[in-house]
Amino acid sequence: MKYFRYDLFIAQNTDNLPEEERQEVDRQWQHNREAYSAILKTLSSRLPVDVYAHFNSWGFHDYRLTKMDIEHRSLHDMSVHFTLSSDIDNEENEELWCLCFDKVSYIQYQHLNYDNDQCVMHPEIDDWLYEEIMPVNESMLSFEVLFSSGGNVVLHFPDQSVSIKRVK
Repeated sequence: MKYFRYDLFIAQNTDNLPEEERQEVDRQWQHNREAYSAILKTLSSRLPVDVYAHFNSWGFHDYRLTKMDIEHRSLHDMSVHFTLSSDIDNEENEELWCLCFDKVSYIQYQHLNYDNDQCVMHPEIDDWLYEEIMPVNESMLSFEVLFSSGGNVVLHFPDQSVSIKRVK
């Protein structure tokens, strides 16, 4: 992640950070948010209208990843589906969404929290924190998501090859 970095997230959520460092982290976070917002605006025509609108607001911040499916047809043609829940503990009020990427040509998973005593992508700590949609070139986009567990997924997909659907 270029803008919503895991190290800044950790620093922002550290209780004993000296005030001067906390202010610097907050300044950096605000600067990065503004810089990313400017880039996202340039991608509005490269994303479906509903996808752009969803991620131009709050996205899936604090949703829980309940499932990630990968359909593999070839090295340059995969589909990746994220199923996300707003509240898995309260089924009555739960919103369930599916975020689907088609024609994925690149996928990378890494974890950024080597000190985590739970496995990465652990069901109780894999809240969706931030995502970035960035241009790779004039016809390919990158989608990167950071989870609170330290898990990080990066995908590359062609323009317009993403959809979002509320399941429940």
